[in-house]
Amino acid sequence: MSESVPTLRGRIREALRRTSVRWLLTAVMTLAVGGAMSPFVVAAFRVDAWRQAMVQLLRASTLEQRDVAAVALLEKGEVQVLGETFSSDRLRAVGADLFDRKGRVLDPVMVAEILLAPRYPEWAPTFLVENPLTPVLAAVAVLASGVGAIWFGLLPGYLTVVGLTGAVSAAGLLSGRPAVAFVATGMAGLVISFVLLMRLLMVLLGGRSGWMAVGQTVVREAVRLRISVGFIVVLLVVLPLIPLFIDPRSPLRYQIQTFMARGLDLAYICAACMTLTLGCATVAFEIRDRQIWQLMTKPLARLQYLLGKWAGIVALDAVLLLVCGIGIFLFVQWMRLRPAMDDGDRLAVRDEVLVARESCRPPYLPMTRDELNAAVDSAVASDSVLKSDLDAGRRTIEDVRRELGKQQQKDHLARQRQVAPGESRALVFRGLGEARRPGETVTLRFLLHAGASDTHSVYPVMFRFKDGSWIDRQFIPSQSGVLPVPAELIDDQGTLEVEFMNVAFDPKSKAFLPGPFTFNWDEDAVEVLYRVGGFEGNYLRAMTVNLVKFSFLAMLAVCSATFLSFPVACLLSFAIFLAGSLSPFLAESLRFQTLDFGDGWLGQAVTLVVYAIANAVEFLLRPFGRISANDALVRGLNVGWSRLGEAMLVIGAGWTGLSLLVGWLAFRRRELAIYSGQG
Repeated sequence: MSESVPTLRGRIREALRRTSVRWLLTAVMTLAVGGAMSPFVVAAFRVDAWRQAMVQLLRASTLEQRDVAAVALLEKGEVQVLGETFSSDRLRAVGADLFDRKGRVLDPVMVAEILLAPRYPEWAPTFLVENPLTPVLAAVAVLASGVGAIWFGLLPGYLTVVGLTGAVSAAGLLSGRPAVAFVATGMAGLVISFVLLMRLLMVLLGGRSGWMAVGQTVVREAVRLRISVGFIVVLLVVLPLIPLFIDPRSPLRYQIQTFMARGLDLAYICAACMTLTLGCATVAFEIRDRQIWQLMTKPLARLQYLLGKWAGIVALDAVLLLVCGIGIFLFVQWMRLRPAMDDGDRLAVRDEVLVARESCRPPYLPMTRDELNAAVDSAVASDSVLKSDLDAGRRTIEDVRRELGKQQQKDHLARQRQVAPGESRALVFRGLGEARRPGETVTLRFLLHAGASDTHSVYPVMFRFKDGSWIDRQFIPSQSGVLPVPAELIDDQGTLEVEFMNVAFDPKSKAFLPGPFTFNWDEDAVEVLYRVGGFEGNYLRAMTVNLVKFSFLAMLAVCSATFLSFPVACLLSFAIFLAGSLSPFLAESLRFQTLDFGDGWLGQAVTLVVYAIANAVEFLLRPFGRISANDALVRGLNVGWSRLGEAMLVIGAGWTGLSLLVGWLAFRRRELAIYSGQG
C-alpha cells in the first residue's frame, strides 16, 4: 500500500504531461464552467433587456402629455414593458416626487432599478446578474485559471486548493458565518491567481535575449528574497480581511469607498516599497557579492542589464497589480450585497461611487486691479491705527498694501460663496455640452455651512433654474448633499445656471419664507457631476496609471544602485518617492508661508534657502503627486485618457528615460572587476 501511492502519483503526473490529456481536460473544464455560468448569463441579459426598455419608456413619458406610462407610475407605481408588469409600493407612496415641475421623470434609471429589484433571481448574487458583462468576465476568469493550471502542470495543487476552499466556505455558510467563506474564497483566489500569473510570467521571460534572461532572474530573486515575499504575503492575506473591519451600520456607499481607499492604498504602498527595495537590492547585492562579474563576461551590454532588471521588476508589479486589482474589484461587487440604508443609498453606490464622472465647478471672479487698489485705499483710509503705524514708520506702505490686498481678495471671493436669509446667488456652470443628453440627468453636489454647522440641525435651501422651475430641499450643515438635475436644463452653449436661494416654501400659505441663517460653502464644495463612462474602464485606467508610476520607481531604484550602496540607494529612492507623493501637500503649505528663522540677515537667508529648496522639490516632483488615480477612483471621478497619456508621457517616458540615462552613464564608467585579493 505504501508503495502504490507514490506509483499512482507518478502515473498521474505522467498522464498530465501528455498533450492529449491536457486537451481533454481543457474541454471538460470548458464545458463545466460554461454549464455552471450559463444561468447567470441568461438572467443578466434578461434583466438588462427589461432595464433598457423601462428607461427608454420613462424618458419619453411626461405627465403634461398624460402619457400612459407616466400616469401609471404616478397613480399605481407601476410600469409595463416587454409584456411584463413591474410595480413598487414605495414608488406609489412617493408619487409626485418622482417628477419635476414639468412632469418629467427626474431619474428614470433610479425608478427602473427600484422596479427591477424584486425580479433579481434569489439563487444568484445580485452583482452577477446586474450587468451582462459581469458573468461573462467571471466565466472567462474561472476558465482561464483552470486551463492555466492544466497546461502549467499545477492541476493537482489547483484542485486541492479549490476543494479545501469549498469545504471551508461550506462550513462557514452552514454555521452562519459567511465572513469565513468570504475570507477563505478571497485568499484562495488571490493565491491561485498569483501563482498562475507568476508561472505565465516565467514563460514570457524565457526568451533568448539577454535582457529577458536578466528579467527572469529578477523574478526568481524576488521569490527568494524574504523582503519581497513579505510584501506579497501582506497583500494576498490582508486584502480579504479589510471588509471585516468596516462598520456594516454605516451607509453602503461609505463602506465601499472605505474599502476601496484602504485596499488601493495598501496595494499601492506595498507594491511601491517592494519595487524600491527589490530594485536597489538586485543590483547593489550583485555588485557587492561580485556576481555581476559572471554577467559582464558574457555578451551582455550594460544597457541590456539595466533594462532587464527594470523589465523584471515592472513585470512583477504588473502581476501584483493585476491580482490585487481583480481582488479589489470582486470584493467591491461582494460588498454591494450588504444591506443599504435605503434605496437612495444603494443607488448612490451606482451613481456616485462605481462610476466615471467629470466635474464642473462654477467660476468665482476675483477683483480687477483697479477694484483691488480702490478697496485697499479705502481700508487704509478707514483704519486709524494702521495710519498711525505708517506715520511712525513701524510698517511700510508696501507691506500694508500687500497684506490688505490678499485679505480683500479673499473676502471678495468668500462673499460670492454665501447667501443671506431671503436672498439668492446664481452660479453658472460652463462646459457641460457633453452632458447635454436627452432624458439624462446630471448631479449637483453641494456641501453648505450654516449657523454653528451643527450636524443635528436641518436648514432649507431652494434651487431655481433658468426655465423658472425650482426644487426645494433641506440640508444638514457640513454634510454633502446631491440633487439630480435634468440634462435638458443645460443650454446649447453647454451652460447650466442654478440659483441658490436661502428661502423655504410654506405649502400652507403658498409663500416663500427666509431661512434662519446665512449659509456659505467652500470653493470646491459645489460642483456638477455627470457620467462619462463606467466603473470598469475607469478602474483599468487607474491601475495603468499606478503601473506607469511603478515603472519609474523601478528604474529609479535600479539606476540608483549602479553607483550607490544598498542603504544609500534605498534612502535616495524612498526620499524621492515620498517627496513626490507629498508634493500636493507641500504645494498647499507653500501657499501659506509661515516659516521664519528670524529677522536678521542670517535668518532671512536661511528662510530664503529653505523656501527655494522646497519650491524646487515641489516643482520637479509635481507631476508624480498630481497624476494620482486612487483618490479619483474612490470618489467616482473619471481617470481620463488625458491623465493616462500625461502619466505615460511625463512619468513613463520622460522621468523613466532620464533615470535610465543617468544610471547608464554612471554604470558604464564604473569599474566592476577590481579585485583586492581578499574575500
